[in-house]
Amino acid sequence: MPMMMVVRASLERALNLALSHDPRARQRLQSVREKCFRLSVPELPEPITVFFQETSVQLLGPEYESVDGSVTVALHDLAELQDASAVTRMIQQGRISIAGDPVFAQQAAQVFLQINVDWEEAFADAFGDVPGYWLAQGIDRLKGAMPKAEQMQKRVSEFLTQESTLAASPVFFALLEDDVKALERRLSALEKRIKDME
Repeated sequence: MPMMMVVRASLERALNLALSHDPRARQRLQSVREKCFRLSVPELPEPITVFFQETSVQLLGPEYESVDGSVTVALHDLAELQDASAVTRMIQQGRISIAGDPVFAQQAAQVFLQINVDWEEAFADAFGDVPGYWLAQGIDRLKGAMPKAEQMQKRVSEFLTQESTLAASPVFFALLEDDVKALERRLSALEKRIKDME
């Protein structure tokens, strides 16, 4: 499915951009380097398969079979995965299924759950001090205005599991694909600026 490939590529680029600006990401990646992890969420169109490298990640398609560990969990339970004691309870209740080493699954999750980027510094490097400050302030305001993770996951889960099927037109997909390509071009330009400034 070409659309999912575009979404996967955009998500991979965004994750790697965030990891490249997190000073502790490399340390977390070392514990899972050269391993592959799969997160299966029944409500999503395909599982998320991540191959960890020394300084980055690669998102693989659903046909990739050689994984070191996997987790299957419902969308509305994802928020609870941050709490180790909740994970144990979820396993006992059958709400989560883990294949492979549970420690590896936890390490794989921490690579992303602990992302900590100084956006002000990243934006300042790319655009200058004053624009960087204002962009970072804008992100902080957006974070404050966003609904809590539990509310967001509940809404997304309800939308994805509705009994009525929403059929999107080919025109909608073409427009969405154009938007994703435009976003990829912007991300490429931003990555180039950051590399040039380094």
